[in-house]
Amino acid sequence: MGSTAARLLLANGQKVFAVDRPSTRWLLDAGGKLVDSPRALGETTNILLVLLAREEDVEQAIFGSQGLAEVGKKDLIVADMGTFGVSLKERIYDALTPCGATVLDTPISGTPDAMKTKRAVIMASGDENACEIIRPVLEVLASKYQYVGPFGHGIKLKFVLNAMVTNHVLVTAEALNIGIASGLEPQQIIDAVTSSVATSTQFELRAPIMAERKWQPAPAPASLVEKDTRYIVEHAEALGAAAPVSRLTRDYYAKVAEMGLLEEELSIIYEALQTDNTRKV
Repeated sequence: MGSTAARLLLANGQKVFAVDRPSTRWLLDAGGKLVDSPRALGETTNILLVLLAREEDVEQAIFGSQGLAEVGKKDLIVADMGTFGVSLKERIYDALTPCGATVLDTPISGTPDAMKTKRAVIMASGDENACEIIRPVLEVLASKYQYVGPFGHGIKLKFVLNAMVTNHVLVTAEALNIGIASGLEPQQIIDAVTSSVATSTQFELRAPIMAERKWQPAPAPASLVEKDTRYIVEHAEALGAAAPVSRLTRDYYAKVAEMGLLEEELSIIYEALQTDNTRKV
């Protein structure tokens, strides 16, 4: 996601800086610039996008030696675009705000391909004036950019969206599994569902992939959503909110991880579901 964001910003004529690491060296040939540390990055720019995939990378970038928490710069806007638990988002806010930074929660919903085709959505939350200042930058990454309220509302809304997406994928897998076990042809099932009120975007996108068992190419690998399903359930549990379907979805993506299939297209949950069949389908 970070590389895609950088490429889009460069193509739009933006100056792009990043921390020097093996995954960012390509920037030098593309017209970007590299700095030695997150702290140096914060001291170089007034708008800093945090788009990291792993919690440990976020911890190091914010709280580690030469991290952003060491930057004392009052005109710095930090937009946290990642999908992580609410508690981590709040820790970032609490650590950087006293240093003078304005911290925003601006998660992006969509795959790298969705960013390239202007189908991604950004839900901006936090200081409304700062959200407007960075709007022209973030609209390069997602034409659908909406301010959703106080800090933290962005990630909470993304949990709602991702619960709908991942749960629909599991329901798609279940419906196809039952239909095929019943002796129906996969295409017959797909045609019947897509022409009825039972259809959904996820069914239309992913039922054909499941029917063909075509897990590659994977522009949306299971690794993108597996951690999200864990965060969704953790958030629901912290609220005391019932989330039975999200728990099932989390458990089946955990099984995908156990099967070593996280880099396959996220429709691979179909394979995990079929391991529970008592007869071969």
